[in-house]
Amino acid sequence: MPFNSYPYFIFLAAAVLGYWLLENRTLTGRRVFLLLASYAFYAWWRADFLLLLMGSTLVNYMIGREIELRRARQADRRIFLIGGLIFNLGLIALFKYQTLFVTTASDLLNIGLPVSEFFLPLAISFFTFEQISYLVDADTGKTRNYSLLDYALFVAYFPHLIAGPIVRHNDLIPQFVAKRTARANDLAAGITLFTIGLAKKTLIADNLAPFADTIFNAAGRGTALGLTDSWLGTLFFSFQIYFDFSAYSDMALGSAVMLGIRLPVNFHSPYKATSIIEFWRRWHISLSAFLRDYLYIPLGGNRGSRARRYLNLFITMLLGGLWHGASWTFMLWGGLHGLYLAINHAFRHVTKGVTPPAIWRLPLHVLSVLLTFAATSLAWIVFRAQDLASARNVAGGLLGLGDSAIVSFSPLAAVTLALLFAIVWWMPNSMQIMWRHNPALPSPYARDPVTPASRLAWQPTRLQACAYGLLCIVAILALSNLKPFIYFQF
Repeated sequence: MPFNSYPYFIFLAAAVLGYWLLENRTLTGRRVFLLLASYAFYAWWRADFLLLLMGSTLVNYMIGREIELRRARQADRRIFLIGGLIFNLGLIALFKYQTLFVTTASDLLNIGLPVSEFFLPLAISFFTFEQISYLVDADTGKTRNYSLLDYALFVAYFPHLIAGPIVRHNDLIPQFVAKRTARANDLAAGITLFTIGLAKKTLIADNLAPFADTIFNAAGRGTALGLTDSWLGTLFFSFQIYFDFSAYSDMALGSAVMLGIRLPVNFHSPYKATSIIEFWRRWHISLSAFLRDYLYIPLGGNRGSRARRYLNLFITMLLGGLWHGASWTFMLWGGLHGLYLAINHAFRHVTKGVTPPAIWRLPLHVLSVLLTFAATSLAWIVFRAQDLASARNVAGGLLGLGDSAIVSFSPLAAVTLALLFAIVWWMPNSMQIMWRHNPALPSPYARDPVTPASRLAWQPTRLQACAYGLLCIVAILALSNLKPFIYFQF
């Protein structure tokens, strides 16, 4: 049930109404209601995989409780932890990666291994990562003997279930039993944030998609893309995925706010970043924080030599790329960002203590933003391309190696790009617009906190209610062709 669909609008209204009726009457009843609603939300897509979600939840809960009971015996804890990791990673490997691994081995060894086709369960990467974090935290004593009801609701809570944010147990479970007093304010703020996300999706991302798809599909067919084709395709997709994922994050957080629950901030103007390091503190924040805490730091983080630190970064991003999908293009995308991060850290080390003259600070800031945007856009080519050959085709077109003319650089394209750049770099983002009204949990990156907007900040006034109501109507009217969110495939 995609967020940008009429069934979800009806479902969300029913969920909010039912929760409101139970919220101040029965603490257990409201949690049971939310869990059943979340299971219904997941089963809408494919009911048989609900058993997988429920089974995974039960197994991880039981393993977590066994780890908690053995806190004084490290060796016993580690046995259960390792077993839990094998179980979770085995599920992902079976459903998501076995086709890639078997076909790759078959091609390398030329032995024709049989390939079993599995339908990818929705959200398996997200709810598996969240449960891995729970098991690791149980091993380090950070869990609190949760009930099965609270743990199951933490895993299945519908606003974050399908495509994140990746939520930690200690961020979400305490909110299930907390009381609130400003229900009307939560409803108004949640609807407004949801509207902003819906508008980004239907009015911007979905209208960029046909142009990007046309160019990348042509590259997949072997068309030698020309200079204009490649540049427009790359830029349009860079903005498409920006607004698409930003829209999803807004709609997820907005849905949760209507129920009085805050999810982690997950998107904070990443194209305003002045470095790749900063980009990953602003793009898919919950994923980058998870990779930092549960992969990069356990690998050694920055505790060893600089060379080892760069290797740890590269491995982390390589696996982070593979997490996005069972394709070598995703792994290459992750590897590119791992290389970017290593270069970025090395540059910071070399230039440590160097302070540019004041007159150069603004030009250097602008140059840093543009360079970061160019690097991420180049990596998006590999992310979007159907295969490595298609990616080479698009990248070659950027250098003028092709001669096709699928699209032309018209005044309309120039105006569109100018507007996109203006929205991304000049306007405050949705979190800044809503920040005074507590729309999300703070960013885990203290260096890049969200600050309230100085202009266009939302206030619960009649004028703004009318403006956002009109925006909501226009966004709903643009739902003629349902296009799934890009991150739904992960």
